[in-house]
Amino acid sequence: MARVTEIGLPQLTEEDIERLTEQCEQEITRFIFQMVPQKSIAELNVVCTLDLSDVLTLDVDLDITQKYDTGHSLDEILEQAAAHGQDWLERRLMEMKNK
Repeated sequence: MARVTEIGLPQLTEEDIERLTEQCEQEITRFIFQMVPQKSIAELNVVCTLDLSDVLTLDVDLDITQKYDTGHSLDEILEQAAAHGQDWLERRLMEMKNK
């Protein structure tokens, strides 16, 4: 379920959006590696898409395949990772807005 947060946006260029997208993907990847042993992951795909029309929309697409079962609930971890990415983006936008 998508969460809507009204924070007011700083002025964003295409370069800002591209940079934020890449950084959000990196942050989500770091979060997942903190939750699941990296050596157990066969494949991890993290794709963030930021769309700025009237509002800024973040879509997070996550896919993970493990080499072996670690006892973690991957669905829960991916949910937490997507929420973490949204929280990270909100904090980053607030920092940019306050500069």
